[in-house]
Amino acid sequence: MEMTKELAELTGIMCGDGCLSSKSQKYVVYISGHKYLDFDYHNKCTRALFLRVFGKNIKINHRSDENTLFIRFSDEKVFNVLNSVGLPIGKKYDNLKVPTWINKNPDFAVSFVRGLTDTDGCVVFSKQHRSIGYYPRIEIASKSISFLEEVFSILVSNGFYGSVSKKGPHYRLEIPGFKNLDRWLKLIGFNNPKHIRKIEAHMGPITPLVRLEL
Repeated sequence: MEMTKELAELTGIMCGDGCLSSKSQKYVVYISGHKYLDFDYHNKCTRALFLRVFGKNIKINHRSDENTLFIRFSDEKVFNVLNSVGLPIGKKYDNLKVPTWINKNPDFAVSFVRGLTDTDGCVVFSKQHRSIGYYPRIEIASKSISFLEEVFSILVSNGFYGSVSKKGPHYRLEIPGFKNLDRWLKLIGFNNPKHIRKIEAHMGPITPLVRLEL
């Protein structure tokens, strides 16, 4: 399998809201998201990535009793490739890390971080002693502090500043401020429309750099 920016972004998506599971000779690839907030993203971006990387058409499913969408299919070839590029099988948090082939390539690293943030990240606006939220912060939460520290190292090497700290039962990577947000939009961008909508609701129209050409 050729290592590409598309595969790196898909690996980030899987590290965010995906997992691999193997049972009874079934090789399951699974991704979840919010039924409404993430549908456009997965229906356009995630589907396009699986098609480009694997030639695989995937289907978006919904849970009728929850605000959840999911992608679930069994494909041994896709499963084995995703495992071979660094995705663990089963509960991932004890084994989650940024794959070496991604860490060694700056373009792959940027694509990976974008996929991770589009799925497992959020953009928040804090009040900072004002009456309304105005101060931007990009956040990624995880149960694995070592994984977040690896992601943070990638961001620092690309000129970002921030922190990794414990927040309740999880850890949180924070990239705060207007300079960081501006740099993020120019260097990394978002492919998940919900992040762009959130930014524009607080800051007005922007010209987002959507890196995946669809």
